[in-house]
Amino acid sequence: MNGNKAYITFCNTANYLEGLMAMWLCLRDTGTTIPLYALLPTKLMQEKPKEVANLKKEGIIIIEYHNPVTVPQELIDNNTKSGNLRGNQCYDKLLVFEQTQFDKIVYLDTDIYILQSLDRLFDMPHMAAMIAGKSYPGNEDWVDLSAGILTIVPKKGMVDEFMKVIPAVIESKGALGDMSILQAYYSDWPQHPELDMGEKYGVMSYYAHYFEEKLGYHYNNDVNDPKSVAIIHYASETKPWMQHWSLLSVVKQELQLMMLRMMHKRNTDAVLLEYKKLVRKARKLLYR
Repeated sequence: MNGNKAYITFCNTANYLEGLMAMWLCLRDTGTTIPLYALLPTKLMQEKPKEVANLKKEGIIIIEYHNPVTVPQELIDNNTKSGNLRGNQCYDKLLVFEQTQFDKIVYLDTDIYILQSLDRLFDMPHMAAMIAGKSYPGNEDWVDLSAGILTIVPKKGMVDEFMKVIPAVIESKGALGDMSILQAYYSDWPQHPELDMGEKYGVMSYYAHYFEEKLGYHYNNDVNDPKSVAIIHYASETKPWMQHWSLLSVVKQELQLMMLRMMHKRNTDAVLLEYKKLVRKARKLLYR
């Protein structure tokens, strides 16, 4: 029995639906029996009924929400002026913390490629997370949590609690997203090393070659190995599913992946090709 556990993600813009489908496909391929729930706003469900229906057909359970998280207009304006438009789109993620129909949640961003089982993250304490990229040169002083993968014990009233720290964060940083709010609210997180999942649970795609070639990270699917990558996080602004490939490019990708597999070489390049292949499958399922 799974108990009352759930993987949860959120998606409030149509251009992330392909990423959501791809994320579910690779999560499902890990063999988990724990369901994935996706928080979607009413507006998106009304705009994309066919795509939402296809998400459901593949096994994603939709939680519709009517009221988005409201933050001070000053914060919206600051983000807009600074070019942090993505920051303004992510505050609804905080609704995940109030999904008290579940005892334990593992939150997952939609822009990740999952390479091995994540079920053990449910055994971690509330606010287990990782520090994305801290081992990359120049980032050694990074100590704050990253918000892409989180273990959460939900509780009612958390959105109001998070709102309390926003004025201080605006004063110190000006512009911010959901992660800055969480870092401010859980300001003592760096003093709790037991909450650090480890970097295997969110290797940033733009650091992946360095982690493989210089730090010894690999892709052998060993859940017990701290250097066996469990998640690649495509955190750059342009996501792989936002790229469209010609037929010739797709054939080339397939040949490259086939050659790497024949050489028994599953490296960072091969993993990217796998993910692109998964994205193509996700597109077909989403728009069928």
